[in-house]
Amino acid sequence: MQAMRHLPLDGVRIVDFSWVMAGPMATKMLGAMGAEVIKIESSRRPEFSQRDGMFSVINRNKKSCTLNITTPEGQQLVRDLVAESDVLVENFSGGVLRKYGLAYENLQPINPDLVFVSASGLGRTGPQRDALAYGSLLQGYSGRVSMIGKLNPALEAMGILPAWTDPITALWEVFAILTALRHRANTGEGAYVDLSMLESTVALLPRALLGAALRESGVQCDNMEFDAAPAGCFRCAGKDEWLAVSIHTDAQWRALCGVMARPDLLQDPTFAHTGGRLQAKAALDDHLARWLATRSAGEVELLLQQQGIPAARSRHIGELVHDEHMKRRGVFRSFNGELEMGPLPWLAGEAWRGHSSPSPAMGADNEYVFGEILGLSASRQQELQQAGVIQ
Repeated sequence: MQAMRHLPLDGVRIVDFSWVMAGPMATKMLGAMGAEVIKIESSRRPEFSQRDGMFSVINRNKKSCTLNITTPEGQQLVRDLVAESDVLVENFSGGVLRKYGLAYENLQPINPDLVFVSASGLGRTGPQRDALAYGSLLQGYSGRVSMIGKLNPALEAMGILPAWTDPITALWEVFAILTALRHRANTGEGAYVDLSMLESTVALLPRALLGAALRESGVQCDNMEFDAAPAGCFRCAGKDEWLAVSIHTDAQWRALCGVMARPDLLQDPTFAHTGGRLQAKAALDDHLARWLATRSAGEVELLLQQQGIPAARSRHIGELVHDEHMKRRGVFRSFNGELEMGPLPWLAGEAWRGHSSPSPAMGADNEYVFGEILGLSASRQQELQQAGVIQ
């Protein structure tokens, strides 16, 4: 991997109160870009005691300090740290930080150009701002699940689990912070960002929402594409083999008829243009499904792609770690003998995917945070430990 000479967020310090998944994933990516991420933890909270598995994956590239923010001394230490930082990220339940005098309005006077990101399920305003919102609930709330199509008893959680709201929200959170930092660099102004996981999800459904808004009777939610026919994910000959095919243009249709050896379909003027094919989508899907049912997904994928027809085999998730394309791009890395996705889901330069360091032990960086950054003497740190402030 080619290293960048200068990490893009070098010199940016982030106070990270986030937990669960979306927030930690976002700050992990910011750390991969060079930001110094200081994760605020507490031995009083059981979620921080289990540090293997997913926790260790989404909390790389960070430092850890332990702090009891329910105490006045702990709250003052947070204020002191914020004064020396650039960004604060949190996803507590509504009102938690305000209860301890650590809300944006409390901290902004201390650090006028602070970028404060408050993430929550449904946003910090509105009638449901205090609703509990985990990823699976938000996928139902967003309307996306209604677009999955017919219920499949064998896959009753299809579209709900695993919840993709968290990684999507993490990317939006990264973009929001980068934008706020760019704005601050240009204007000197900080920002308060109210990030909604629900809105992060809905933002990925523009076409479906437009269709719903333009149709007085409401949108028909199913698994069909709006402007492609035949189109869908079709079962092939092998065990659990599926192939996605999407015909958008007349040229693709002609090529498909040639591959299928169906001159009768090609010569039918009804199907010569997209409008006619859309009207007959069910019948055309049936023709394609019958043809694919006797063929290997891998072989047909290659055959169709060679003819310029959009087609992709449905891969088992386990195949990806051995996929040659993914290997060539350096998507996966090995940490302590375990394979996982690299720090950043994009490339910069020729092959750079970000800085990476192991997730920290709880409180591993207390001496650095309280001693070097905040200037507390060793004796004062010990006093705070004995008082249960640093814990």
